[in-house]
Amino acid sequence: MAKFSSEAYDLSQWEERVQTSLPERGPGEEEREESREKVVELPKKKLHKNKRPRRNPLKMAAATLCFGVILATVTTMIYNQVQLTELTEEINTAAQSLQEAESLEIQLNMEAAQEMNGTQVEEYATNELGMSKIQSGQVTYVGSSQEDQGDVLQEATQGSWMDQLWAWLQSLFA
Repeated sequence: MAKFSSEAYDLSQWEERVQTSLPERGPGEEEREESREKVVELPKKKLHKNKRPRRNPLKMAAATLCFGVILATVTTMIYNQVQLTELTEEINTAAQSLQEAESLEIQLNMEAAQEMNGTQVEEYATNELGMSKIQSGQVTYVGSSQEDQGDVLQEATQGSWMDQLWAWLQSLFA
């Protein structure tokens, strides 16, 4: 067997043949004969095997549905990422404004503390409002001993109507 052979490719079918013993034909018959020689006929079983498969509408609908679901999923994911990015940006803006507000609060508290220290408040209360420091005669101490008790003089009412109903039901079964 030769290393390189052309057995798989039988090109002799398409070669032009010289006709020596055939009767003379017209120009149209000659072309038909040549085209018949070049046509390869397959048996019916092979024709059925090579037939283009018919597309199943159910499979096409299922494929379209799957494609639609995938497309919707991808679109939803992109939309969610955009929303997430926007919300993150809003959170960052709010956090920055909160930090600025806290800084302003600290600054204003420090300014207020500088304007009103303890001695200034005491002077204002004494001079403007007429207040004075507490004296020992103004203080009254109240003592209590553990021996003191309270006595109940009157019993409380029997309870709410729910308690009375419950007591009546208990008395029926007792």
